[in-house]
Amino acid sequence: MSVDFEFFLGKADSIGSFFWIPVLVLPAYFFWCRSFDYPSDLEKHIRSGRNWPYLPMYWKGKKKRLIRTTSILLFWLGNLSFACSLYHLFPKPINTILLFVGFCVAIFAEIKIRFYGTNEIIRLQQDRYFQIYTHLANQALAKGDEISDSQLLAKTQWQQQNDLRLADKQGRLLQFLRGEAKL
Repeated sequence: MSVDFEFFLGKADSIGSFFWIPVLVLPAYFFWCRSFDYPSDLEKHIRSGRNWPYLPMYWKGKKKRLIRTTSILLFWLGNLSFACSLYHLFPKPINTILLFVGFCVAIFAEIKIRFYGTNEIIRLQQDRYFQIYTHLANQALAKGDEISDSQLLAKTQWQQQNDLRLADKQGRLLQFLRGEAKL
């Protein structure tokens, strides 16, 4: 069975005629990751043994699957539309190469978009955790209490999770993080 490459290129050209799609999809992907899909990156930190990540309450069951599915769809829609747009906009001898190069560049760009979209929230949670740790350590030192590192880590983790859970229940998790976490 042979592949009809001309049919594939014709479809890429017709999809590429909608060259404005990547201009809409790439920022939408950034804000989607920043607002809804950042817990998937936090899960990676949890699996690597970090104590500080807090997963929001909405990150369960069907909502989680819907958010991940939408994120994947936005990712691939951005990649394919960007590559097809390059194919459509450039002259014929070079555009077939640009189709594949554009696809690779779009994947790299969207990985970076996701990183910058989720990095702030990850950094805020981490900063908040170490602020609590430093505060509890200084408080114990000021009182002259002898506290082990494992006790200090457990207290810090409990306070971090409790504070973020309360803010999440009130619907102001991100506002709380932005207001409380300072470097």
